[in-house]
Amino acid sequence: MLDDQTMRFALGAVAVTVLVLFYLGVYRPTRSGFSGWWTISLLLAGTATVLLLFNDSAVRVVTYPVSTALAAAGSTCVWFAMRSLRRARVPRWVLVLGPLVNLVLASMEAPDDNGMATTGPVSFYMAGMFVAGAVESWRAWRVRRAGADTEPNGEAVVALNVIALAATALSAFYAFRVVMLVAAGDESGVFARTAGSGPEDVTLLICMVAVTFSVSAVSWDQQTQALRRRATRDDLTSLWGRSEFRAQAQRALTRAQSRGDRALLVFADLDHFKAINDTHGHAAGDGALVEFADAVKDALRPGDLAGRMGGEEFGLLLLDVDDAQAADRLNAISETFAGRSGSVGFTLPTVSYGLARREQGDSASDIYERADLALYQAKADGRDRVVTYSRDLGRRVGPGRDAFDAARG
Repeated sequence: MLDDQTMRFALGAVAVTVLVLFYLGVYRPTRSGFSGWWTISLLLAGTATVLLLFNDSAVRVVTYPVSTALAAAGSTCVWFAMRSLRRARVPRWVLVLGPLVNLVLASMEAPDDNGMATTGPVSFYMAGMFVAGAVESWRAWRVRRAGADTEPNGEAVVALNVIALAATALSAFYAFRVVMLVAAGDESGVFARTAGSGPEDVTLLICMVAVTFSVSAVSWDQQTQALRRRATRDDLTSLWGRSEFRAQAQRALTRAQSRGDRALLVFADLDHFKAINDTHGHAAGDGALVEFADAVKDALRPGDLAGRMGGEEFGLLLLDVDDAQAADRLNAISETFAGRSGSVGFTLPTVSYGLARREQGDSASDIYERADLALYQAKADGRDRVVTYSRDLGRRVGPGRDAFDAARG
């Protein structure tokens, strides 16, 4: 069996080799967020492992806490990489605070002859980071498989699945390691055989190879999506533009119908929007549109869609909701939007919503017209409300195109 030093040397060599190849072959050409954070994670992990080679020397008093801090930072970057798969914000302060705390705690602990730098508090920290990373990777896999941004890329979906499985295995190992630390202690022979540096190095090697093998597909997929978003997003709100929203909504509605899932189309219109431009100027109107778009983004769930249809009108596609649930979510968006008035310095307008479902045999234009009619009725009923299309409403209101256009404003 290989001793700890040999395993550490092997792990460091693999990490450095993969880092160089990955940086040159994936990160430089793609510049994706995921590949960036993964590159930093490999660099930190490789450096931490190299420092462990000095554990038999007098300098271990320094290398032990530094290696511990780098291990904590590397696990944080893994979490950040997984969050970037969904383009979620990363709390960068954690990358400073987490390793700093672990550095201080490790400096207070005298290393033994084995000098393991990933026991004690840092094991708890790394377990938490890897569990969080596993959750993020599964969420990203679900979103990509649902084609929330584009038609699913089969290679990217498989790669995300591999990454999610590897992240889960890593989080499971470190959770087990924490349990063994508490139950047996880091000096126990049972701990060394089941969760010590040897099993840890093997687990890290396997997961590193598995994830890095899949990162290329995910990174190129991220770059492709980024280019496509720039071509299809609304410049002001960063929501989908009208044409792209309609195209994606059509595909999502077709999938939902074939699977028997519920899907609901929503048209939203900011009430009396013209008054904002007339009173506060067009820059203020743009600010109101951005605030509403941000409120919508915060409320979206995996698979949901949102786009700016033009002017002050927006479209949403909500999945797996009934009419009452949809109304609750839309009212919550309005409340969130109203609460952002302090950000723009004036009272933000109310919002009217029209809802419609696709029935068997309906064309895309049918459901769009029904949502339009429901929105017209919401305006006609006094605005600031949610109206769901019904056949009775359709018979009473009719197409109403001219009246609807006149009611907006």
